[in-house]
Amino acid sequence: MNRLIFLVIGMGLFWLVLMVRLFDLSILSHKQYKEAALNNSLKEEVIIPVRGQIVDRNGEPLTTNKVSFSLSYPPQMSLKANLPILEKEFGELSKIFPHLSKEDLIARYKKGDSAYNHDYIPIIEEVNHDFILQHYPKLTQSEYLRIVPQSERYYPYKTSASHVIGYVSKANAKDIEEQPIAKWTKNIGKEGLERQYDTYLQGELGHRFVKVTAFYKEVERLALQNPIEDRTLTTTLDIRIQLTMDKIFEDKNGAAIIMNANNGEILAAGSYPEYDLNHFIGGISHKNWANLRENPYKPLINKFINGLYPPGSVIKMGMGLAFLEHVGINENTTIKTPPFVEFGGRKFRDWKEEGHGESNLYKALKRSVDVYFYLLSQRTNFENIAQTLKQMGLGEKTGVDLPREFTGIVPSPSFKKKRYKENWYTGDTLVSSIGQGMFLTTPLQIANYTALIASGKLPIPHFAKKIGDEEVIKESRDVLSTFQQSKLPVLREGMRQVCSEPGGTAAYSTIKSRAYLACKTGTAQVVGISQEDKKRIREADMDYFHRSQAWITGFLPADDPQYVITVMVEHGGSGSGAGGPILAELSNVLVDLGYVPSKVKK
Repeated sequence: MNRLIFLVIGMGLFWLVLMVRLFDLSILSHKQYKEAALNNSLKEEVIIPVRGQIVDRNGEPLTTNKVSFSLSYPPQMSLKANLPILEKEFGELSKIFPHLSKEDLIARYKKGDSAYNHDYIPIIEEVNHDFILQHYPKLTQSEYLRIVPQSERYYPYKTSASHVIGYVSKANAKDIEEQPIAKWTKNIGKEGLERQYDTYLQGELGHRFVKVTAFYKEVERLALQNPIEDRTLTTTLDIRIQLTMDKIFEDKNGAAIIMNANNGEILAAGSYPEYDLNHFIGGISHKNWANLRENPYKPLINKFINGLYPPGSVIKMGMGLAFLEHVGINENTTIKTPPFVEFGGRKFRDWKEEGHGESNLYKALKRSVDVYFYLLSQRTNFENIAQTLKQMGLGEKTGVDLPREFTGIVPSPSFKKKRYKENWYTGDTLVSSIGQGMFLTTPLQIANYTALIASGKLPIPHFAKKIGDEEVIKESRDVLSTFQQSKLPVLREGMRQVCSEPGGTAAYSTIKSRAYLACKTGTAQVVGISQEDKKRIREADMDYFHRSQAWITGFLPADDPQYVITVMVEHGGSGSGAGGPILAELSNVLVDLGYVPSKVKK
């Protein structure tokens, strides 16, 4: 009897607990589980922003975005229960894309599918607009297929300003780690302005919150946050000037820069040869990459910020300023300048076989008298000269808004000891005084140094004029002492005589210029030439890669400096012969476009 009572009590307790649990699930916890079910049916979708445009100073597009489409399917359709649906879908899709079999499409799908993936899986990407329009009625019959618009970068000027604009290419894992939005956009700026301003140009993701079925079919849109997209980067470039520069350099290698001397805005900059930016979109082919890598003229190097060259005689204005400051002379001090200086059993010759007789600083600049610089550079510690040159922006980064700018070298006794663990000799002083030896500069450094001479302040060169609606202003810097400032008119006058007076080293080669020019030529050797030879081998008779680098740098108008033009022709032989005509042509473009007036030379 007792056992029966215990059994009845036990059964009663069991049913009581069961009823309490049912009450909890159906009544007390109903709201909690209802919310969980609702959450399971909600989906957040990312909206990919359209990449911003890059335009020139007049609003001319330097980049555009072509519209294409991707075809995507919901995740988890490769499960056994859903596989027949997927096979049917892909069977129909392969009829529209006959180059892709049903098996190919399934393989693509399975590669992106997993139990942890809740995003639509792209199956076919970069389908052009016309193709989608042609097959749109058929494609939209599927309740699973999603057609998603996407943008593809395009560079309408192809090679022009390629090293400035840079390019966009597919993002790798490291890129995504540094720039998380690239996980969604799939692309990232790899070079030039595309890289420098990538964060701005990428924009910001948008989001859609929707209610979906178990098959991810959209039932209701609950909320929308639009992406921040299509931002505009307005550059300082004038594509009209850039295209003219490109035409001039069609059969030449080197670099050229045209810059506002007062605020650092760069109107045109070219590194030659250039390359077609469109080849990099979506990943460059092995053939195109091999052609660029194996080209002996190095099209992949941005020569105006990454090309390091001995500056030759374009350094002589800076040398002259250092002499005025540290040697105890003035611009009118005249010294004898014979055909050569002999030191250590070696003859350091002037470029002119018979020498220049006597020279002051004006003549030394106008005629580029090497012996003047050989002699005066020995009258002070070269550390003093190096310090003046560094003040003028040499051996330092300019701060230009492009990635990976090189520094260059201003040689000095302390530099040689630190770098090579060697002592400095008088021979080092002599060759450095004319921009040879260990001296290395970039063309942009020479342009900036020329701007300092022209304007009295050292600009920060830049390519961004407006980021969105916000003006980019880079303040030029006061880097010279009061005494150094007082001697800049001397340097300007010497440069004016080079270009605009008979006997100047560039007066004849720039004669076709319609602008009032001041300039300085430079010819920098790349191989040693025996100083014992009175008559040197002609540059034209040398192997191309043994010819000297040809420099010319100047400003205009000579009496009211506004713009700087710097030209470096690789292995051009002569700064006057190779660079002078280019300087004249580029100055005429500035006249024609109204940047500077046409003026009779004084």
